Amino acid sequence: MLRRNLLSTLFCVTIASATAQTVMNIDATRRGPLTSDYQYGLFFEEINHAGEGGLYAELVKNRSFEQGLDAWTSFNGATLELQTTDLLNSVQKTALSMTTSGATAAAPKGVSNAGFWGMGIHQDSTYTLTIWAKGGSIFTDHVKAQLRSQDGNTVLGESTLSGTINLTGWNKLTATIKATGSDKKGQLTILTDVGGRLSLDMVSLFPYTWKNRKNGLRPDLAQLLAETNPKFLRFPGGCYVEGADSYDNAFQWKKTIGPIEKRPGHMNRNWNYFSSDGLGYDEYLQLCEDINAAPLFVVNIGLGHGFKFTLDETKVLVQDALDAIEYANGDATTEWGAKRIANGHPQPYGLKFMEIGNENYQAGSAEETEQYAERYNMFYTAIKAKYPEIALIGNVESWGTDNPSWRNEYPVEMVDEHYYRHYDWMRNNYNKYDNYPRAIGVYNGEYAANGGGYGQYGNMNSALGEAVYMLGMERNSDVCRMASFAPIFMHESDPTWAYDMIHFNAGGNFVTPSYHVQKLLGNNLGTQNLLWTETGNNILSTSTNKQIGLGSWNTQVVYDDVQVTDGNGASLAADDFSAGTNAWTLNAGSWTASTGQLTQSQITSNCTATLNLPLTSSHYIYKVRAMKTGGNEGFLILFNYTDSKNYLWWNLGGWQNTAHGVEQCVNGSKSTLASANGTIVNGRWYNIQIEVNDNQITCMLDGNVVSQFTMPSPKALYQSVQLDDKTGEMIVKIVNPNATAQQLQINVKNMTIGNGSLVRMVATDGSVENTMDSPNNIEPSAFEVATVDNPNQAIFNIPAYSLSVYRLKIGDVAAEVKDTYPAYEKEDAGKDAYLFAHMHKNGEHTCYALSLYGQNWNDLLGGSEVFDTKANTVTGGMRDSYICRTENGMFMLAGTDMTSSLGWTSNHIMDLMLSPDLVHWTKNVKIDLETSENLAALGGITADEMTAAWAPQIIRDPESDKYVLYYSVGFPDRHRIYYQLIDEDLNVLTKPDLYFDPGYDVIDADIVWNDVDKQYVMLFKSEQGNGFDRATATHLVPAATESGATRQWAPTIGFHVNENNQSIEAPTQWRLIGADRWKLAYINYSGSGYGYKMRDMDEHGLNIGSPAIINGNVAAQHGSILKITKDEYNYLKTWEQVKIQLPIVESYYNASKSEEIGRVVAQANDALTNSTTFAENVQAMSNAFAAMQGCKAIYEDYLRKQADLGQPADMSALLQNPYFSEGGSGWTHTPAFTQANGNVAEFWNVTFDMSQTLDSMPVGDYDISVQSYYRYGGNPEAMAAHSDGTEQLLAKLYANDAETPIMSIYSDGTTQYTTSPYTYPNDVTRANEAFNTYGLYKNTLRFTLPAVGSITLGIRKTQNFTNDWCIFDNFTLKYLGDPSGIILVPNKGIGQKAIYNLNGQRMTQGQLPHGIYIVNGKKTVM
Repeated sequence: MLRRNLLSTLFCVTIASATAQTVMNIDATRRGPLTSDYQYGLFFEEINHAGEGGLYAELVKNRSFEQGLDAWTSFNGATLELQTTDLLNSVQKTALSMTTSGATAAAPKGVSNAGFWGMGIHQDSTYTLTIWAKGGSIFTDHVKAQLRSQDGNTVLGESTLSGTINLTGWNKLTATIKATGSDKKGQLTILTDVGGRLSLDMVSLFPYTWKNRKNGLRPDLAQLLAETNPKFLRFPGGCYVEGADSYDNAFQWKKTIGPIEKRPGHMNRNWNYFSSDGLGYDEYLQLCEDINAAPLFVVNIGLGHGFKFTLDETKVLVQDALDAIEYANGDATTEWGAKRIANGHPQPYGLKFMEIGNENYQAGSAEETEQYAERYNMFYTAIKAKYPEIALIGNVESWGTDNPSWRNEYPVEMVDEHYYRHYDWMRNNYNKYDNYPRAIGVYNGEYAANGGGYGQYGNMNSALGEAVYMLGMERNSDVCRMASFAPIFMHESDPTWAYDMIHFNAGGNFVTPSYHVQKLLGNNLGTQNLLWTETGNNILSTSTNKQIGLGSWNTQVVYDDVQVTDGNGASLAADDFSAGTNAWTLNAGSWTASTGQLTQSQITSNCTATLNLPLTSSHYIYKVRAMKTGGNEGFLILFNYTDSKNYLWWNLGGWQNTAHGVEQCVNGSKSTLASANGTIVNGRWYNIQIEVNDNQITCMLDGNVVSQFTMPSPKALYQSVQLDDKTGEMIVKIVNPNATAQQLQINVKNMTIGNGSLVRMVATDGSVENTMDSPNNIEPSAFEVATVDNPNQAIFNIPAYSLSVYRLKIGDVAAEVKDTYPAYEKEDAGKDAYLFAHMHKNGEHTCYALSLYGQNWNDLLGGSEVFDTKANTVTGGMRDSYICRTENGMFMLAGTDMTSSLGWTSNHIMDLMLSPDLVHWTKNVKIDLETSENLAALGGITADEMTAAWAPQIIRDPESDKYVLYYSVGFPDRHRIYYQLIDEDLNVLTKPDLYFDPGYDVIDADIVWNDVDKQYVMLFKSEQGNGFDRATATHLVPAATESGATRQWAPTIGFHVNENNQSIEAPTQWRLIGADRWKLAYINYSGSGYGYKMRDMDEHGLNIGSPAIINGNVAAQHGSILKITKDEYNYLKTWEQVKIQLPIVESYYNASKSEEIGRVVAQANDALTNSTTFAENVQAMSNAFAAMQGCKAIYEDYLRKQADLGQPADMSALLQNPYFSEGGSGWTHTPAFTQANGNVAEFWNVTFDMSQTLDSMPVGDYDISVQSYYRYGGNPEAMAAHSDGTEQLLAKLYANDAETPIMSIYSDGTTQYTTSPYTYPNDVTRANEAFNTYGLYKNTLRFTLPAVGSITLGIRKTQNFTNDWCIFDNFTLKYLGDPSGIILVPNKGIGQKAIYNLNGQRMTQGQLPHGIYIVNGKKTVM
């Protein structure tokens, strides 16, 4: 039965209050970034008939008959046929043959075109018609064109075409027609009053075009673009750039210039209609010029939808991109500049930007990820070499993440981020870019609030969401340098992508609220952002009618024992269902209460029941027991429920029983606030608890925290403030997306404000939108006067559902006072890159990962150790590497001397090392905590009592010019942080002393100086809270009087960072170069959340963002991040190459004994071993690397000389990337590798051919080998086929015409693997182990090259088989020599002749192994 206390029975309470007020305090001296010169622009894509039948003014659909007779119909009985011979020119493939037998003046015959769902005919407008025709001269002056009404019954204008028609060639006919009437869906008819056969092609009808441009644009639509005041135009796509199925279906700019009759057009398979390419490269560039927008051209990189170019083929596209720049910007002395001039545009267009690819760098696709970076660099290198002034834009992930990143080390100026999201997401991401890295600019190339809840075309809610997001971008204009809404246009008869900002048909248009947002913000951009502080900017709830509920989704469930208490434990409600369901509102589903349980037995979606009890407490705990009895998912636990469109629920076992996610529904639109992996099983009871404490939500399942998060706190208002130096105004833009009006008070300092103007867009409700029939439901108001009575203060009322733009006159503006942070400037001076020194996740050694931008990290040496760990440690292992830079330019390393196999309490030694260059470690000092002196300093503990001691780190103390070494020491009760002082020469100056003990286990800590707050900040691992706590101090070394447990450190009350209550440790606080905001890095070592994570923080080291896995090829664990110079970065890269190449060069020497190669080996070893100064080390390493580059040629020359003598030789050195350590480079492959990860390469579920060719190879016998296996389908099918003999080995190792099957996965490793349980390799990691640890799966092919020539070798598979898999590594090539007198005789020519081996034994005829045999007394290769 339901029990409740008295307070809980009160009716819903409404809080009556005056309109809420937000106060902004603006100081003219406190400024943000300058606004970008290209802040807002346009993105045009040929989608929804945006161009064809839209912006491109051509009225005739299928004007060149490339789509057959689409849109064409016979008039009055004329016979229409397609003509494919005797054509207009070589690019046109089809024409119309029209037979008009019996035509007379009274009964003319011809053909009609209905245009793109009609032609907009406007009375008194003039239309220009051109036709190419061929036929008998009888047709001259007898061809007439008419504009007709939609039904064809009314003539709206006509004209006879001028020009000669004959049979000797195609001639151009022209006419101008003045409309005598109007029809929004009219048509064109071409008539003749004589009989005969007439061929027609390229029938083109244009109205007056915008700015009267030839082959131009529809005026109303072009004008709408111009009025947004765009600063750039991205074109021509989008997916339209990439094409689908074939490159023939992609936009190719060279085919879109010149006369329209010489443009072939192409099928736009991405959006399923033909493009005439009348809207071509010139027309786009001309549009940019006419609207004063910088051109941004997107180029195809050979990765289309359903096809791809090889890297060699892509070189043609690189040249096309270079030619495109030359066409746009070149002068008359250049080939393509001269062509532009010949095409009618003497002055350069001024192409400014080029984007390399469109959405081609998606995460999760190894194929695109591998290939995009390499292709990008091909374009970038070529373009920057010739046109360094062109700004280049790269791709990042376009879907699947809110944190896209540049995942390679190639230089990039901007990256293109795409966000198609719900408007709530856009509101919640107003601050998205506040803590964003600034090293790489962001172009929001495509964004729109089309993620649901936007109505039919786009309503006020969605537009205001976009406005909020845009204000967040412009406030961060130093990183958000460009932005463009997408898409722009939609023809109402082709709503492929229904959410657009301009909708049109043949006769009219309307714009959505999104268009007005673009126009208002694009026309009201100042020159520099102003910063402000604020109070009161939050939503005050007007209702306490919050309820709880239960539910299910396609699942049968049972609930029991509902309990609700307040934050102090007082009961608010409880129900054991013994009294039935009277206390509940039962919505969808089949709900019954019996035997003290509530059951929902229907398999259907969105079944809910809500408790008829308003909760007045902002802090309550909701508990319930639940059991699943059937169905696909789990439980829905509703809380903060207002109505069926506004609530939260914890969806346990949602998403097909894969995750537990908290979803919020606002006005009927859901978004996910938190998610964790998880499933719900049938037949067991679960204990569920949700704690709501204002915006803090904690969700627990069976006593374990699954999700803990802070709900986004909706702001009352979203603002952006800028100074406009050009007009002497302060521009204040305010979005109120809420249902309640707000009041805004603006206080200004160090300037004055006066009267100004206001323009506002407002709606009565967020669901209001415009339509073709009601286009003005939402539109901005006319400019109003904004009155300011006080020069230091203004108060404005901001309506609900509104965007307001105030432009206020300003005076007495003080100069900007910039924040300076000397410590940051000193640390960042001359730094250009980052070094992440870390422990390997699977080994106790130190690795180096480098990054140019701090976004993508790549381990040097494939994650191998960067110094000899055993030689530098006592235990043979090192954990927790930390590196810092000393004041004298040296590098200091601290690490835990530990091998975990000796036990987790065996580590009592701290290693300290010193280096001038991060490569040569010249001094090594040990701090052994087990010495009697140190044990005494640790309070008299014994070595046996000491548990783990680890995680040493170093920070310089500027007051003493000493270095504080701090680390965690384990005592029988808990770990504490201890410290010692050392100098820059690693002299240990003090004994261990207590540094920090908060009263609970602390196993590691990280300390940084925060120059904004002028204090030290320590983050430390709290073992009691599964996360990080925080403490601050003003000085590093405690004074003698600071003798308490926490010494000089003050814990930050209320601060705690965790990740869904999972196990995390090893915090690292770091800043990007030039930034004042912080980042947090750490390792999550929980099973479901495992990975090295990065999170954003603000300039105070607070407001922790969401975690994201570190990007790149990095086996990350506990480590540290150090800023390094470009010289240091390049030095480490060179050192890596010397380390990698030295074994190869040594193998050259061992085989050839070349003195020259021997000298290079000695030089390289000297550079790796000996050290002086950094500069001298750099020079020595560079010289060694340069010398090594010539060794392969020396060795190749040696091999060829050996071959000329007929001597065997290992020619593997001639192969490019035989071990796939460089991914797929050096190999020609179609398609791209499924994966080539630096260890192995593979193809899965595709036919393929991968090879490389060696030229000028000597005659003779060769062995090619590779470690590889083939799996014939998925594991169960392949294993069964191998067992029953039906297995086919479809992958072949080949060399020229010789081939042999790649062995089965089950043909080797039988002593290593079993089928039950199944332990054969099933991923690249296990395959790499099979090849490179166990030496398995070696395939060999012997073949003969009969004459000096080329060898093409590789692996191929020409037959499809579902889920089959071929993986490979370690190609070798051995030359066996040219045996004297040996001839090559095919097996089939031997017949029944006796065959002997070289030992004189007679061989049985049949399939003999490849080799040398005696046939008829002669040596023969078989």
